Amino acid sequence: MSFVSRKIKVRSLAGVLAGCVGLVAAQASAGVVVGKPTPHGNTDYPEAGTTLARAGTYTLVGALQEHVKISGEPEPTFPSTMQGAVYLMNGTSATPERVYQFPGVAQFSLQAGSQLAISSRFLAFATRGPNPSTSPHANSVFIARKTNGSWAECPLVGGQRNCNGAVRENGQNISHALTRIPLSYPALSSFKDIALALSDDYLVIGYKRHSVLEIYRYNSSNDTWVLEHFLNEPDERFTGAAVAIDGDLVAVGSPWSDGGEAGAELGSVRIFRRNASDVTWNAVALASGYFSSGAFGRSLAMASGNLAVTSGATYLVNDVMPQQHLSFYRVAGDGTITASQSLATDYPHVHLALHGDTLASTVGGGDEGLSIHKRDAASGQWAYETGLIRDFYKSVNSSNSGYGGIDPIGLVGDDLSLGWRAFSGLLGGVVHEKVSLVDACRDPLNLVTNCSFDNVTNTSLAGSQSSSGWQLLNWNGASAWADFTGRQMRINVQQPGSDMWHIQARTTVNLSQAGRYLLTFRAKADDVRTFVVNLGRNGNSDNNWASYGRVTAAAGPAWVVYAFELPNVPQDSAALLDINVGNAGTAAVTVDSVKLVRLAQ
Repeated sequence: MSFVSRKIKVRSLAGVLAGCVGLVAAQASAGVVVGKPTPHGNTDYPEAGTTLARAGTYTLVGALQEHVKISGEPEPTFPSTMQGAVYLMNGTSATPERVYQFPGVAQFSLQAGSQLAISSRFLAFATRGPNPSTSPHANSVFIARKTNGSWAECPLVGGQRNCNGAVRENGQNISHALTRIPLSYPALSSFKDIALALSDDYLVIGYKRHSVLEIYRYNSSNDTWVLEHFLNEPDERFTGAAVAIDGDLVAVGSPWSDGGEAGAELGSVRIFRRNASDVTWNAVALASGYFSSGAFGRSLAMASGNLAVTSGATYLVNDVMPQQHLSFYRVAGDGTITASQSLATDYPHVHLALHGDTLASTVGGGDEGLSIHKRDAASGQWAYETGLIRDFYKSVNSSNSGYGGIDPIGLVGDDLSLGWRAFSGLLGGVVHEKVSLVDACRDPLNLVTNCSFDNVTNTSLAGSQSSSGWQLLNWNGASAWADFTGRQMRINVQQPGSDMWHIQARTTVNLSQAGRYLLTFRAKADDVRTFVVNLGRNGNSDNNWASYGRVTAAAGPAWVVYAFELPNVPQDSAALLDINVGNAGTAAVTVDSVKLVRLAQ
């Protein structure tokens, strides 16, 4: 029986593209899920994590549909609910450092946390509400400041945080926890009607349904946010659908503005720069969409001189999803744009989070709910590196939907926060991941334990030693040792022996059902050589080492992603998957992201 080689897109595989850089060694973790803080109102689905923002160790989380009543009030029913709540979480603590909410039936449908933003000095959250509304807190942006290491806090009233009496109007010379800036255009249709971006100096508000952009600058001398730029364009452009700040630069998406073709509404992104001498903001660069599917600039991220932009309508056209793209640019300090690059994607990328040369993006379809792209410093090119299977977190609670890939994300260094509104019966929560630990082999259907060599108990293995599911064996005078530097298994050959099986790394897999299986992994070697991968019977008890599939693979210094189909595999609860590197020279072989799944029959 033999393997059938199968050519499939790397995007749906476990593993990463050839040529990617080594990953940073880190303490292994399946991720930490922090559920919505208690107490829970009578709302059946507060959906914490519907909105999210990251800065430093802090994650700002919105539970838009949470009901927050005042003690003694009659128990309200819809629509006198959805006051909303905003939680400021530090690290992976399940206890919020701050809670911002407006309790009471009078504050119904505020949906506090409709949009969020945070910097090292400020946090901001938006509210909605009927228009007109009886609540003075409706349709506003609220800003809290961090002073002497402590975030502004609303008082305790009746045992819960209550911000109703802790608000000052922008410019008022009084001290309160929150500063209010009224929205020029209420978010009547959806909380997505507005976009926020915040830094230690600027607040940007985009109103996409009205194509309006506002840029405020913080004046520390009088503790006031001063409106410095107001842009009003034709509604159909959706200007302000996405906004981002990097220093004194602001990126603004207009996904249905005139693009690169005459008369075509393909979308654009502009870079605005502040001129300190006359306190004006001017558009200094323009990136125009040139894809026929349009919607260039529907979401974007900008940081550390990098700009990432999505394009492609997210709805079906003639029952077909339009072509999707991720586009990358370098942005100079003066706002000029260079080094454009575009990558086609199979599905819409919804939310983007950018830090340094790493982009994390949520994906609205397919197997992956999250994709990681990285920029190679030498070539300046961006490439897909790995992803997170959307059903990976389904195993956290079998009653949940899997992580959807439609909720927002935040990225700071190696720390990644994923909003997960469906967690725990729609109470919602946040997944805390490490970029360096994200690997698409972490699939609940994968039969290979420790598939990305995260959970190692020994940093290196000599012959006949094992570590967290993998064992290295030397036979008949052959000699080798393995190490897990960089969360990969590197087999270092000293004496190669006279047969391929004289040096082998192996792990046990449970083939619970007979049928077709797909094996994928990535590998490289210090020099050009071959190695043998085998799936077969464990013959320790009777010397019956029947093979269910075997292939000889060629490897060299560059990473290669391999995919092999096994057409007729029997049921075997204790089968062995082994990687054999004997009798082929002394060049070391490195293996990562090993995945074995049963295919639909």
